[in-house]
Amino acid sequence: MNDRGPDDRGEGEGEQISCQEAVERVYEFLDGELDPGWTERVRRHAELCERCTPHFEFERAFLEHVRKKGLARERSELLERRIREALEGE
Repeated sequence: MNDRGPDDRGEGEGEQISCQEAVERVYEFLDGELDPGWTERVRRHAELCERCTPHFEFERAFLEHVRKKGLARERSELLERRIREALEGE
C-alpha cells in the first residue's frame, strides 16, 4: 500500500485508497461520521500503511485525551484546521 501515489484512487468499497485520501478523512473517521464504505476503506488503510498508522494512532490518542479533559464539547472546525496546519508545518 505504501507505493500508491497521491493520484491513485480507490473507487469501489473494497478498493485501497491513497494516503492523502485517508488523512483528509481522519477526523471524520475518528468521529464516526463517514458512511460504512469509507469507514472500511480508511480503517483498512490506517491499519496497513506504515506511513499513516502512526499518524492515525496519534490523532486517536490526541482526541481521546481532549475528550477526557472535557475540552471537546462539540466539534470545532477552527481548532481542527489549526491542529492540521501545525502538524503539516513540521
